[in-house]
Amino acid sequence: MRVMLIWVLIALTCRCQAAEQATIVVRPADEIGPVNRLVFGNNQLAYIDARDEYGNRGAGIWDPETRAPVPQYADLAREAGITVNRWPGGCGVHYYDWKRTVGPLQDRPDQQFGLPEFLQFCAATDSIPILTIADYRGDERDAADLVEYCNAPNDGSNPGGDKDWAAVRAADGHPQPWGVLWFEYGNETWHGGHGRNDRDSPRPKLAPEEYARRYLDYRAAMRAVDPSVKLGAVFLYALDEWNRPVLEIAGEQMDFGILHTYIPGFRGDTEPESYRRLMEACVACGPQIEHRYDEMNALVREVTGRDDLQWAITEYNGSFVGQRQSPPFRQSLCNALRNAEHLRVMLQPRHGIALANFWQFANEYWGMVRGYVHEGQQPVRQANFYVFKLYREHFGDTLIECDVQCGRWDFAGGARVNARFGEPRENEIAEENLLPDDYQWRLSDSPVVNQRVEDGTIIAEFSGPDTNYYHATVTIPAEPHTGYLVEGEIKTVGLETSRGVGFQVGDARGWTQTRSAVNHGDLRGDTDWTPVTAEYVTLEDTEAIAITARRIGHDGGEDTITGTAMYRLLAVREFTAFNAGAVPELSVNAAKRADGTVTLIIVNTNLDEAVPATIAISGGEGGAASAWSLVGSEPWSHNAGNEEQVSLVETPAERVEQGWRLVLPKHSLSAVEIHP
Repeated sequence: MRVMLIWVLIALTCRCQAAEQATIVVRPADEIGPVNRLVFGNNQLAYIDARDEYGNRGAGIWDPETRAPVPQYADLAREAGITVNRWPGGCGVHYYDWKRTVGPLQDRPDQQFGLPEFLQFCAATDSIPILTIADYRGDERDAADLVEYCNAPNDGSNPGGDKDWAAVRAADGHPQPWGVLWFEYGNETWHGGHGRNDRDSPRPKLAPEEYARRYLDYRAAMRAVDPSVKLGAVFLYALDEWNRPVLEIAGEQMDFGILHTYIPGFRGDTEPESYRRLMEACVACGPQIEHRYDEMNALVREVTGRDDLQWAITEYNGSFVGQRQSPPFRQSLCNALRNAEHLRVMLQPRHGIALANFWQFANEYWGMVRGYVHEGQQPVRQANFYVFKLYREHFGDTLIECDVQCGRWDFAGGARVNARFGEPRENEIAEENLLPDDYQWRLSDSPVVNQRVEDGTIIAEFSGPDTNYYHATVTIPAEPHTGYLVEGEIKTVGLETSRGVGFQVGDARGWTQTRSAVNHGDLRGDTDWTPVTAEYVTLEDTEAIAITARRIGHDGGEDTITGTAMYRLLAVREFTAFNAGAVPELSVNAAKRADGTVTLIIVNTNLDEAVPATIAISGGEGGAASAWSLVGSEPWSHNAGNEEQVSLVETPAERVEQGWRLVLPKHSLSAVEIHP
């Protein structure tokens, strides 16, 4: 699982208004496209040199004693309709050596759930695999050998010319090729490998240019073994400083791009009065995700001229981390609604989503099912599980249009989700530069960093122990609820460190008081002057913003840092942040089956009230109707404790003159079927 800092915009809480009567008109004749069920994928875990639960049991899905999937988990995967499984999972892949996970079991006593076992799990659950290749160990030959193991015929042809990997596969119990199509080169490569290859060297990190060149080398080597395979390249959800160079070098030949999508984001505990704001962010974030996917497709067209690049969203979820006293928001009902909204977005053909993988299936911190069978526990379905179950059991095969009229409510913004109010509007950047020509850096004492100002440039010399550097700041007056685009440049000389340098922009009252800031840039080594930009939206009571020369670290930590970083500012401009408009109480995804059945998945975003709704079918009346709803008493209800607080219930559907009338429970996900 990725490690990341989450910068949170703290905003006033908005309350949903009393629910209005809603109307949904479904138009079966207006088809959007086929339902791509490959977006209903998931992640399975198998870490190298990890404890038994991962290396031998795949976080609970594999039984090393019977050498077979745990029956309960295989059944649950089929019940959830998982179509794609990703392996070996997250940042554990940085140094993952797949060759240690194949061959005789006596040679891999701590890797009983290896590659052949994972592929067996996929076969047992009617899913296809996507395999992630290490980015901070090995080379393109290892990747080509992986393709040979998976796909080469066991006929002695040995296309790699070294070890006969097809013969190894046959000895592992599968003489026929597995026919694996999807591979991805690395996992969140832009942040570097977690940990080090040895104690004396900094954590490695590939520059985007080097990554792109290596991607092309890996792709060529892999396709020389099997021309049908597809290799994905890693992109960063919110930082084009990585994305653009990767596209410039490799975009024309790229098979597909990879994005991980983790919003909302919140770290740590919070007071009960803030729970609601986080849950509102869950049901308000869908259009922001959609907007980012549109931006990524536009960037691809700009740089490469392509409009056919597909995407794999191989990790997605709400990023709620570190709750110890607060409810486990990641397992909450409203986070399940967030993931239902994300599925709605990814199913829209215009985004070009080829496949997607929820993070993640079994146990660990995030599992949508929890409970180790070998320890006598019964697996418990979490709220996120039921989203997949409802889609599998009740959603059709062809997306269709629908019109929705319902109440709306304003969201003040928070947890990395933009405010939503009024009518939609796009980003607009003002031309005026608000940065004074004679701007002044304010320096505070740093016990570790030797810093000075020369001609408006901060020169910071690092030497020795890990340090959290935030000691040079420029403060500029600002307006509440306003976006500011900060443009600067950074140059590094011999900067040896596992965590690089960048700019931080936030409320001038400070992170401790407001918990409101964004960070951009992660430069290290030897670089020329490199543009670094950051977008920050102020709070409702902001009076000034602080722009800080930044390096995130831990004073006295194990990391070391030597070298020089230079920071200078170029411009500060106001911008109008993307606003998707007030949040509709109902978000509807509609599809039909070949037999004429109309199906809907409906999110009720009203956290306070049930919403009465009438569903009508354009051009027909429909016959019997049935509905089921995922409900809980509170938006943050969950099944992660001793009591299951979230469950499925049947929702009555009443025949009326206009169609069918339902009362959709507050903060709920409902599936509706209307048969011909």
